[in-house]
Amino acid sequence: MKECSTVLILYNPNAMRGRIDEFLPVIKKRLLTRFSKVDLIASPNELGVEDIAKKNAEFYDIIIACGGDGTVHQTINGVMKSGFKPLVGILPYGTCNDVAFTLGIPNDLNKAIDCILRLNTTKYDLMYDGTDYITYALATGYITDASYSAGKNIKKKLGRFAYVLAGIKSFFKIPALPMTIEYENEKIHCKVAYFMLMNGYRVGGFKINMNEKLDNGTVKLVMIRRSNGIMTLFRFIKLFLRGVKAFKDNKYVIIKDVDKVKIENHSNTPFTLDGEKVGFLKKTIRVNSYIELIKH
Repeated sequence: MKECSTVLILYNPNAMRGRIDEFLPVIKKRLLTRFSKVDLIASPNELGVEDIAKKNAEFYDIIIACGGDGTVHQTINGVMKSGFKPLVGILPYGTCNDVAFTLGIPNDLNKAIDCILRLNTTKYDLMYDGTDYITYALATGYITDASYSAGKNIKKKLGRFAYVLAGIKSFFKIPALPMTIEYENEKIHCKVAYFMLMNGYRVGGFKINMNEKLDNGTVKLVMIRRSNGIMTLFRFIKLFLRGVKAFKDNKYVIIKDVDKVKIENHSNTPFTLDGEKVGFLKKTIRVNSYIELIKH
């Protein structure tokens, strides 16, 4: 592992429900017990973290994303697009913190700082769509809009419960989205109730893909075809309560390890990319790069 002495903390001012400023002096003081330089920069807006990370990646050994999964996504994209390779750490102060969970980083402030000080690292595969790197999930279909339909102010006040409220609104609205999915030697055209590509253990707080290898050059494809409404709902609940390992070969549920997927979105339905709303008609996702992240 390379020598590390300089640290940049990129933080979302809304982290910890707007109270992150109270904890920054403690974070900096503790990190200075190991590192010679610790700087802090707040994002000027919701999309500002990526640009800051990109401009500063060459000047620091470690860049820390201090916030939720959105801040992690932007930090990783900034680092990857910079052409430099600082380590990336996470202080998880968002709503779900799914990436931090996968890396074993606890929500407790001091324990999370301990992870940075220990500097244990892992290679972590990233998906790439030709424009952006996808850290942990690209999804559409049943209840996926809860991640972006729960407003920022509501998430700030209610935390993870905001997602629950947003999900309840669409609980009995099971979609039938016409899509064409191509991977390996398979090309499937069907109506989809739920589709996801993920790397990591958890999405939206649900442990779907536990103990998966994070650096094997593949990600998990999960697709539930629309069939009988009650059975589709049952399969979805089973997935989110018991995870992908609860399913065997099933014509209605596809679980595959893939390194490339072509998606044709015939209904132009919105997707969620690392928790944020995106739209597209066609997209090719490849797993062809990795980043080095600090873990527990």
